[in-house]
Amino acid sequence: MIPLRALPRAFVQIPNLNPTQPIPLPEEEFKKFRSVLRLSSGDEVALLPGDGSVIRATLDGKLAIPSDVQHPQTESPIEITLALGLPKPDSLEDSVRMASELGVAHIILFTARRSVVKWEPAKLDKKLQRLQTIAREACEVAYRTKLPTFQVLPELKTVLEQAQNPYVLSESDRAETPFPQITKPTTLVVGPEGGWDPIETKLIINPITLGPRVLRVSTAVATACALALSNR
Repeated sequence: MIPLRALPRAFVQIPNLNPTQPIPLPEEEFKKFRSVLRLSSGDEVALLPGDGSVIRATLDGKLAIPSDVQHPQTESPIEITLALGLPKPDSLEDSVRMASELGVAHIILFTARRSVVKWEPAKLDKKLQRLQTIAREACEVAYRTKLPTFQVLPELKTVLEQAQNPYVLSESDRAETPFPQITKPTTLVVGPEGGWDPIETKLIINPITLGPRVLRVSTAVATACALALSNR
């Protein structure tokens, strides 16, 4: 029998999904299995409902016939939230992809004072859908069983007011505290290219650093998330 984590997999979020009955595949997932992965009836797949479970199933036309349900422990017991001041588009997509693979539970996006990118309200839904697709694909690759949630907030001040146990990455001279040991739900706050504006710097009580070098946004995100989620 092929190990569950070695099977082709996809998130299939269907209301009232019953893992003991044949599952109708949504069109997008059906096309992925057939056209992208070149699978056919009789091939086994792993379906991810997004609730922490994994369903082993066999393709039968546009149906998936379940044979087993498991609950692998691939999600971190400590919820990590990434709050990211909007960077440039490529860096944003890379950051979302790597944070999702590494296991963050929530992603908050906000406009920092030095953010080059400003999201227009009319295009917000479309941009979020794009990022959610990137996150879903990253979670499938990483064998995660839950998807990160997304939230958009207006500014750093709002983020810090709502954040659980926030740690703000900073390259200012007063950021001398090294990355801490994470033992409880935590929000990692990363700024855009150019760092924090002086007005924002005044809001940061205990800035932390990843070292003396200046990192790209996506590198800082990946490093911070990896340190926070290592061995979890």
